Amino acid sequence: MSQSQVLVGDLLITVEAELVELGRLAEQFQAVLGPAMLRAADDFACHQEAQIIDLITQRLYGLSDFMRALRPSVPEAWSVDPDPAASVVTLADLSCRLRGVPEQPSTHQAGEFEAF
Repeated sequence: MSQSQVLVGDLLITVEAELVELGRLAEQFQAVLGPAMLRAADDFACHQEAQIIDLITQRLYGLSDFMRALRPSVPEAWSVDPDPAASVVTLADLSCRLRGVPEQPSTHQAGEFEAF
């Protein structure tokens, strides 16, 4: 396997982990936003927006379950070069994870402001 090749099963694990983390963040967002949404429950449009957040959370977890269930059916020896696909991902840390590059330790101090 060349340097830029990764096992498809490993890539599926990475994508699954990203989806799980996004689902967790969406749940956290729901928990924070939930009380405000309840106060605005009489507003139909606001109620619909709250349902969209829940749908996003459910879909993220559904996709992670799909990736987990798909992994055993992929032949163990299959590999792919993730670099071309990862190069279109504009978030550098996500792009690195999808390439299989080990995560670099954060240089930010706890409590330090971080701009996105």
